[in-house]
Amino acid sequence: MTLFFMFLAAMDFFARFFVWVYLAALAFMCLPNRKLHIDFSILCLMVLSLSFLVFDPISQDRLLDMLKPFTYPICYLIGSSLYIGNRDEKFVLANGEKRVSNVIYVLAGGTAVHYVLNMIINWGAETRIVVDYWTKVEISATSQATICCFLLAVAIAFLFTKVGKKKKIIAVAALVLIISYNLILAGRTIFALMIIMAVVVYLYTRWVNKEKLLKTVIIAVVIFLLLSLLYNANAFGIKSAFESSNFYTRFYGGTYTQEIDDDKRLDYKLQYLEHFLDYPWGGENINELVGHHAHDLYLDTYDEASVFAFLAVVAYILMSLIRMVKCIKNDRLTVATRTLVLCIYLSCNIIFWLEPILRGMPWLFSAYCFMDGAVTALLAQMEDMQHSDTYLSISKTI
Repeated sequence: MTLFFMFLAAMDFFARFFVWVYLAALAFMCLPNRKLHIDFSILCLMVLSLSFLVFDPISQDRLLDMLKPFTYPICYLIGSSLYIGNRDEKFVLANGEKRVSNVIYVLAGGTAVHYVLNMIINWGAETRIVVDYWTKVEISATSQATICCFLLAVAIAFLFTKVGKKKKIIAVAALVLIISYNLILAGRTIFALMIIMAVVVYLYTRWVNKEKLLKTVIIAVVIFLLLSLLYNANAFGIKSAFESSNFYTRFYGGTYTQEIDDDKRLDYKLQYLEHFLDYPWGGENINELVGHHAHDLYLDTYDEASVFAFLAVVAYILMSLIRMVKCIKNDRLTVATRTLVLCIYLSCNIIFWLEPILRGMPWLFSAYCFMDGAVTALLAQMEDMQHSDTYLSISKTI
């Protein structure tokens, strides 16, 4: 039941993600023999939540607004504690990997449903003016596109690792779905994210499998040439569909086209940095001065909830990335699990540099905390298992 509520939270069901997070917490508290995993990451997330409560006027309006920021530590706590059982029970690594994968699949499934619902109501739109399924109000194309970052990460992981045919089919279907709607949204983010993840994961899996770099480069070049030939030949109508899309019109086909690398996000970030020391206590003063969000988890958090929130979120993200590195370097885990973890962390953290996360898509950060908590639990259980094995080895030697 806990996972089901987190599925609804990831979907932002009825635009009330925080309701489903609290219901997930209630379901978790009802579990028998539950145990809580408390660590420094919980402290950082609590500081983040309290900073919003104290320094962000928007988080002080109503009781519900006050409760929303606390979804972050709650999600991490549930994720890191959900699968902690009796310490005397033998931990099976394969089961631990499966649990982490299931958490990621649940979150990817929830965001995928939201993405598809948005695609359905906006299908055939001739402009980038699109609305969200739940709120029925216009949101930016980039925000809509980033809803699928979990799904995209799972698809790339399936595509570049040795998994079953069903997962390969799911990966291809997911990529077709994502690209189809993104041609309507006319966004660069998804294509850039796709390319970055594909390159990183391809190189990572080749490195893990100890394959030679020259072979890797040759295969990549062959695939690129093959795709270019298919596009130029208009195979399956790919070229026609692309050149009639909003994406093509936005950058190549219109009278007033936009340059593909034209983006004002960097300008916004620089303006925020210019006023960084002027407003350390939050309240969105820089946003009011500049007229835009910084489109950045860190700078927007600083402007919204003070320097304390900024330091807390930086510390938490750094610790989460350390956990990611521990996972992808651990050869006791399967390559499929390590690649899946790499893709999820990479995808989310790239998005964190592009959007006003805690104001614009707090459900994404909640989902990240839940997923990161599950990874934390896996690493803790593996460490306990290693200590236990070491103790047994010493006992036998004595």
